Order: sequence, then C-alpha cells, then structure tokens
Amino acid sequence: MTKNITIINYQVITIMLFLLAVVNVCAEPWAYHRETKINWRQYDKYAFAEAKDKNKPLYIFVYSDECSWCRKFETESLEKQSIRTILEKEFIPVAIDLIKQPELAKNLKVKLVPGNLLLTPGREKLLKFYGFIKEQALYEVLGKTLKKWRQGVTYDNEFGDEKTCCPISY
Repeated sequence: MTKNITIINYQVITIMLFLLAVVNVCAEPWAYHRETKINWRQYDKYAFAEAKDKNKPLYIFVYSDECSWCRKFETESLEKQSIRTILEKEFIPVAIDLIKQPELAKNLKVKLVPGNLLLTPGREKLLKFYGFIKEQALYEVLGKTLKKWRQGVTYDNEFGDEKTCCPISY
C-alpha cells in the first residue's frame, strides 16, 4: 500500500514538473506586457527580416518590471491609441525585458529604462531616448524621425530626462 502511494506521489510530482516546464517554455520572453495591445516582437533576425520586408524601422522598447517609470510610460503613452496606431502601422515594435535579456540591453548601450531605440532595418541607429515621454511628444518624435528616415536622413540623436528613468547596473 505504501509503495502504491509513493508511486502515485511520484507520478503527480512528475506531471506537475512537466506542466511547469511547458508553461515556462511557452511563456513569452516579454510577459511584462500583460495589458498591452501592441503586437510586440522579440529582438531577433525575424524582426529585422520583417522590417526589411515591409521597409519599416524598428521601435525597440527596453523595460524592466521593477521600473515604475516603465509602467507609467507604457500605460500613459505607449498604450494610447495614437501611439499604438503609429507603432503598428509605421514601425516594427520590439520589446526587450532587461531582467531576462541584460546582455542584449548592454549590447544596445541602454543605460536607463525605459529605454527606446529606433533602428533602420539595416541596424543603423536613428534615435535613442529614455525616460517618460507624454503621448503627444512621443507621437511628434516618432513622426519626425520617420519622415527624416523616409527622406534618406539618418542621424544618431539621443535625448531623455534622467529624472524619469530607472538606472541600470550591469
């Protein structure tokens, strides 16, 4: 009888571990965006291929679950209809979780979150900015950068307000 209970317990534990593994494998690496309506992509060759195919720059959002400014920027700016529309229509939106992908953020030289980069499909930097930016200002920045890029102008501009950021320690 004890042997049967031990076998059943072992089977239950095995099934639970298997289900936990499946959930972890299937979980998106950018799970922070639990309330977002933006179709975020991963930073990988597929995102760049899509950008090249559709002739769109990439909008890269580097965030941390631990950053209150990231959540504020997401809910008060990124999730506004005007921003969602321009991101989905004119850019390839990519999200990078700083906690899960610190080396990637470091390689992109992101030192504060929220960090944002606009890259061409060929990986040239158009713009880097950080911190909380209101919806209207963000819309204007995205529009101006997009217009210049379409005119063939690429520039390496950077701006932000460190008071509305969380520092990163690598």
